[in-house]
Amino acid sequence: MDKKFDPIRPYNDREVKKAAKRMAISPTTYMFEDFLFADKGHGYLTSLMMDIKGVEDFQTKVMIPIVQRTIDLTTAGLTVSGVENFRNADGSVGRFLLLSSHRDIVLDPAFVQITLFKNGIPLTEIAAGDNLIGVPSVGDLIRSNRMITVKRSGSVKELYNSAQLLSEYIREKMRNNACSIWLAQKQGRSKDGHDATEQGVLKMLSMSGSGSFVEDFAELKIMPMAMSYEYETCGAMKAQELLVKKRDGEYHKRQGEDLVSMINGIQQYKGRVHLEFCKPLTLEELQEADKAEKNDKFRALASIIDSHILPAFKLWPSNYIAADMLSGGDRFSDHYTQEEKEAFIAHIDKDMKGKPAEMRDVLLGIYAAHLL
Repeated sequence: MDKKFDPIRPYNDREVKKAAKRMAISPTTYMFEDFLFADKGHGYLTSLMMDIKGVEDFQTKVMIPIVQRTIDLTTAGLTVSGVENFRNADGSVGRFLLLSSHRDIVLDPAFVQITLFKNGIPLTEIAAGDNLIGVPSVGDLIRSNRMITVKRSGSVKELYNSAQLLSEYIREKMRNNACSIWLAQKQGRSKDGHDATEQGVLKMLSMSGSGSFVEDFAELKIMPMAMSYEYETCGAMKAQELLVKKRDGEYHKRQGEDLVSMINGIQQYKGRVHLEFCKPLTLEELQEADKAEKNDKFRALASIIDSHILPAFKLWPSNYIAADMLSGGDRFSDHYTQEEKEAFIAHIDKDMKGKPAEMRDVLLGIYAAHLL
């Protein structure tokens, strides 16, 4: 691959081997080890990492066990549908640009990876913001896990050039059928519970095209997908951010906040989790979007993608309970039991302990967003 992609590409085998040795002695590794593998004895992850030979070795020997342990300890199970959509008409496995709803910094793509691994499908590369690589050990971890670096700050010119480079990188991978790529449908997680595709993401993808709307997006082989958590990860943190934005008009992240979100997302109980791979976009859908006026084509395409993702979002009892709690009614009471309601209220009470009452309604709004 062209060396111009070096600033954003994932680590190669040689780099992963060196990074694994750095991670082996990192305090972050010891922290994950204490939480996920306390029964394995001190030094379990360290010994695994010291013997890593490359990217695939790292993902299968280190990451897959970590993700599986996270599922076992912090969820009530991961269910999946739509894996068959990776199969081409001839039975071969296709490579797709997975355009995904996004709720958790690391677990969304991690759950995708373990699903593909268990189904014998090649793992994806993952597009993620450069805000995650500020901590060296975290940077090593995610770049070893096939992370493509997305620049999130800088001058207008720097961000434009970075978007162009990212677009070219993704298109080259898709054009050469090299690997699937996971990309969030918007910049950053959905903090308010509304999963909507941003036109800016689609415009970035088009920057490397030939100028033919239909041909350029057909080449990318977009497969929409949805992630659904019974209990919102980092719910209290998201509610606080939304409340501050509403009050002050903006929100400034604290130093190390992304790392805290990563750790909390892994450690907090998530209840049931569902992942759904939708059918890839068809040529007819792209042609339909292309019928719109020039300035509306991306809006039309975003709407089509959302028409796949939103129905694929699994509504849990928690979503219905939150909607009824906000309204003070029982419109959705046939979607949950009293026991489920009590469990949800206990979870919310724990999240909101010591927090202002108005933040509780903000958090309930996140859960109820798809029903409001």
